[in-house]
Amino acid sequence: MKTISAIFTILLAATASGCKDSAAPKAEVRVESASEAARSDSRSSAARLAEQKAATDEAFEKNRAREERQRNVEALRAISTRWSDGLSEIGGTGRSEIGAAIQKLQQIKSDADAVTVDDCTGKARTPLVASMAAAITAYGMFQKETGDASDTSKQQLETAAKLLATSQQELAACQLGS
Repeated sequence: MKTISAIFTILLAATASGCKDSAAPKAEVRVESASEAARSDSRSSAARLAEQKAATDEAFEKNRAREERQRNVEALRAISTRWSDGLSEIGGTGRSEIGAAIQKLQQIKSDADAVTVDDCTGKARTPLVASMAAAITAYGMFQKETGDASDTSKQQLETAAKLLATSQQELAACQLGS
């Protein structure tokens, strides 16, 4: 029995020493704690929320700018209509009574100057106000003249008409772009 016991001890020792040489490599596995996972989820949620907020803010600003431009276009259109009505009125006014009609035109021009504009509607307001100034100047000259209108006042009215047409084109472009 001693022999069997000795053989068993030798086999056991050989097996144990053989296992030490052929041990499997250890793999490092990082285990994330619950608090680390929660922080990571919180950071990615915050990043998504920030992206969504930026997109919403951008859409809001575009919409606000579009609405503001539309209000400016409508205001300039209303003034243009008043201007056209004023020109019709002054066209049928006698020379001696033209002063009151010129004052109405000056008030309409002042209202046009007061309209808030952006880049686009500013391109429409500038020729509109210049047209108004040229027409007011022409009618002021006509008021002081005797007989038929002079060539200078006629040229002023032609200039006013061209500037008014330019203004209307710019205003239409603004409305299409909004």
